[in-house]
Amino acid sequence: MLGRFFYGQCSLSEAFWKFSVLGLTVIGFLTNLFHIKLLQSVNYDKSFLSVAVSSFSFVHNNATTLPYFCCYTALFLTLIAYSAICVIGMWKTYKNYEKSKFLAFICFALVLGMVYFFVKRSIY
Repeated sequence: MLGRFFYGQCSLSEAFWKFSVLGLTVIGFLTNLFHIKLLQSVNYDKSFLSVAVSSFSFVHNNATTLPYFCCYTALFLTLIAYSAICVIGMWKTYKNYEKSKFLAFICFALVLGMVYFFVKRSIY
């Protein structure tokens, strides 16, 4: 199913709403949730290196830091990989869509904006 999207073989509405909007929203929400929990567990220190060091060196002080750090890192890498799949899949869907290239371009531009928003939101 995800392969059809990646190769641009599904419809524009399915590619945009089902895979891009819904998929990016779910993964972005979960990543942001674990990012907030991680920041709360390290007293809102936003430096990734200090969070990584504190999650491994102060585990005995705060046992929730390491699981939040691992979940956040795994979800963030998943978000990056899924964002790449969304951009490539929407680009191929845009190229294959023949009815309205303007509508397909708008969908592609919205997906690029969503990828930028969710990745930026998950970092800061």
